Amino acid sequence: MFSLTYLSAAFLGLLCAIVSLLLTIWWRQQSFRWPFVLLACLVASPLLSWWSGLVFEVADYRAGCDGLCPGYRGAPVSFFHGQTAGGDFLPAFFAVNCLVYLLLLLAWSAMARSLMRRVGANAQNSFWSRALLGLLLVVSPLALSPFYLPPPQAHVRGDPQRIAINAQREVYLYHHLAAAPIARVGLVDVRPRRDGQPGMRVCLRLYTYFYLPVGYMYLDMTPEGVHSNAGGVLPRDGSCWE
Repeated sequence: MFSLTYLSAAFLGLLCAIVSLLLTIWWRQQSFRWPFVLLACLVASPLLSWWSGLVFEVADYRAGCDGLCPGYRGAPVSFFHGQTAGGDFLPAFFAVNCLVYLLLLLAWSAMARSLMRRVGANAQNSFWSRALLGLLLVVSPLALSPFYLPPPQAHVRGDPQRIAINAQREVYLYHHLAAAPIARVGLVDVRPRRDGQPGMRVCLRLYTYFYLPVGYMYLDMTPEGVHSNAGGVLPRDGSCWE
């Protein structure tokens, strides 16, 4: 997930717009149905952008901050900042996020068309073979997205970052407690342990396939912050600090 300044967001938006224009020209040369493809992508991109603001959320956090660091919502470009990630809506960043999704949709549809044409050129391939390939091209990138897209998480530095990295290495100790297979974890916060023992508690948000959140994992670290000696999994409506 990207945390951008206005200048870097403007550069990213311009780059996405140029590449999207080139992909639109490619579609126009390839198919007379290009207006429908472009319209579908233009409609889907803001919907996906807004959906990302509902699913990908990082609450205000304390690790490495004087007080609270503002959380954010939205991916890959965040467009809600502060006050449990719902304080300030940033229209310019939302527009850039829409352009990112537009670029991804146009690029993916171009790749899917090329593969489908290759399959269709072989007369031995049945309709069901082509339909199955089309379904895989739609489902697979979405299902496997946690493995190639960075998770939304707190941006920490210094010792909290070291402790968080060590905690993520020991997710395997408690992953069997989750309600679904864990495909990715994102850092929520690093705070003192609640049991009064020396050391820190690391809270991680758990994601399964399709980047669906399935709950939280807490790991109570040793005073050195190297290993976890206690931990568990909480449901989606749970809290690592209560």
